[in-house]
Amino acid sequence: MRGGNPLINFLKDEKAISEEFTSIPALSVFMIGFTLFILLIANTYIAYEQRIDSLEKYQNGFYIASKLTNPDCFFIREGGIVDLQLLRNDRYLLSLLCEEYKISGVNFIVRISFNEFFEDFPENLPDYVTNRVAVSKNVGIYLNQAQTTPGKLTIIMWS
Repeated sequence: MRGGNPLINFLKDEKAISEEFTSIPALSVFMIGFTLFILLIANTYIAYEQRIDSLEKYQNGFYIASKLTNPDCFFIREGGIVDLQLLRNDRYLLSLLCEEYKISGVNFIVRISFNEFFEDFPENLPDYVTNRVAVSKNVGIYLNQAQTTPGKLTIIMWS
């Protein structure tokens, strides 16, 4: 006779199925959380790099604007006034400066604007440029002997 009490046989039975599958939901929740954490860190790093790149462009643009509004610049008259006619006639000197910066990966144009009029030097802004930074300085624009008007000298940079 086999046997005895069926409740004791049930409690002492060691022929059971392993319960490995109960840890899978907990493991999947952990992996999803870890993935979201890594994505958050990666997104933060990418945003930081983009802001640092933008800040460097602004600093370079400010340096170029300061260099071009320096009294030693070829198109700046006494008192820091931009001689528009001289700038139009000597585009070659400005294009040489643009080429020097282009070697190091910095492309820029100079935009002179006043009274709802603007002109780009040494050439117009290309259409394909999407990621750009602009730095402006208020300057006087010498138009002719009888007229000087307030305006802006803007450096538009891209890389």
